[in-house]
Parts: sequence; structure tokens; C-alpha cells
Amino acid sequence: MKNRAACACLLWAAGLFCHTSTLAAIPVQQWTQPGGARVYLVESPAIAMVDMQLDLDAGSRRVPADQAGLAGAAAALFSKGVAARGTAPALDENALGEAWADLGASFGASAGSDRFSFSLRSLTDPELLNQAVALAARQIAEPSFPADVWQRDRQRLQAQLKESYTRPGSVASRAYAKAVYGGHPYGHDVTPATLDRISVADMKAFHATWFTPCNARVSVVGAVTRAQADVLVTT
Repeated sequence: MKNRAACACLLWAAGLFCHTSTLAAIPVQQWTQPGGARVYLVESPAIAMVDMQLDLDAGSRRVPADQAGLAGAAAALFSKGVAARGTAPALDENALGEAWADLGASFGASAGSDRFSFSLRSLTDPELLNQAVALAARQIAEPSFPADVWQRDRQRLQAQLKESYTRPGSVASRAYAKAVYGGHPYGHDVTPATLDRISVADMKAFHATWFTPCNARVSVVGAVTRAQADVLVTT
């Protein structure tokens, strides 16, 4: 029995060592662009696809307590429209959805406690990839934050919150966060009242304050070189 246990431990240790060695062997290139954005690249040429993620130090902890939910609301509205730019027309949520479907690519935004993230997945065909990155750049830099969509979504979110107050698990989770974090931003509770205090102007101010190159970290994994990744991130 002791021999079997010892053998099992040795096999486990060997597997862990091999796994750790494999992870350590993955080459990660990193550099900082002139604008301040930090870039991390893992080249993976086997599949003609690329995944990009932009992380910003702009999570919910950057939001005042009386406007809890602002970061999440902004994340939801990034997919609802972009403003016109030059000869490029404004796009609503339906037009954006069709554009991404035509490119065979996906793009999304999310907000956590510590960071605000955008993710893009596209084929590396130059024509498709360049269009996908350009469209993603428009959504990140020029969101329209349509007021009518926010009014609709706010009502839906408030209804969901009120329903959650009837579930013991949700009530316990809120109480736990308050007990553990107190007045720290991690303990801020999103309520129908805090959502009422959020306006489109607040989202635009949040965007202008935190969405800057020096506040960004970009991770790229896929069939692209460092030179290609640098150009894509600059876009």
C-alpha cells in the first residue's frame, strides 16, 4: 500500500513538473507602445485565427457608490451603437450585429471589479482582420451610448434586481459582500436607485476618464507576428 501511494505521488509530481515546464516554455513577447499601451503576444501559427483582449483599469471600483452599476451599464451599451466618423455613418445595434456576422468575427465588452475588458476573435485573413479591428476600434473609441436603449435596458435591469431580492442566495451574497468589504468599492451594491442615478452623460464621462492608451493592456494570441500585432493594436 505504501509503495502504491509513493508511486502515485511520484507520478503526480512528474505530471505537475511537465505541465509547469510546458507553461514556462510558452514564449510571451511584450512591449510598450509610444502611447503607453502594454502589449503581450503569443504567436500561434497553427490556426489562422487571432484572439485579442484589451483590459483597462476601469472596473466597478472606479465608480462612486451612489452610481454602482455604471461600469456594467457602459459595457452593455458598447454594443448598442457607434457615432458617425468622417464618411463612416453611425451604426445602431442591429447594424453592428450584421457587420460582425458578415465578418465572421465576434466582439464583446465586460466590466468586473478591477477591470473593463474588450475581446475580439477573428480569422487572420488580412481583409477580414483589418475590417474587424477597425470596427472594434470604432466601438471602443466612439460609442454612441444611445439614451433610448439605456432607458429600455435600465428598466429591464431594475426588474431583474427586484426579482433577485426574492432569492435567498442573492440576498445572502449581498450581505456577505457588505460584511466583508464594508465601504470599499468591492462592497458597493447595485440597486434600482443607483441605476436611476446613471445617465448617458455619466457613461461618456467614465469613458473619457479611463479609456486611454496609458491605462491599457492588450493580449494577443494567434497567427500574427509582432509587427502585425503592433499595427493591429495601434489601430
